[in-house]
Amino acid sequence: MDNDTTLLLDLDGLAVARVERLEDGTRRVHLITADERARACPECGCSPPG
Repeated sequence: MDNDTTLLLDLDGLAVARVERLEDGTRRVHLITADERARACPECGCSPPG
């Protein structure tokens, strides 16, 4: 996946799904990926359920 998110964050395989501004002024960024390996823990290789 080559997109602006990859270019901005230098993280291959990710895209921004949405951005929220929280009450304290900070932002929460929701990222998505189609790469199952990117969802796995880099240390143990386990993926979250679902």
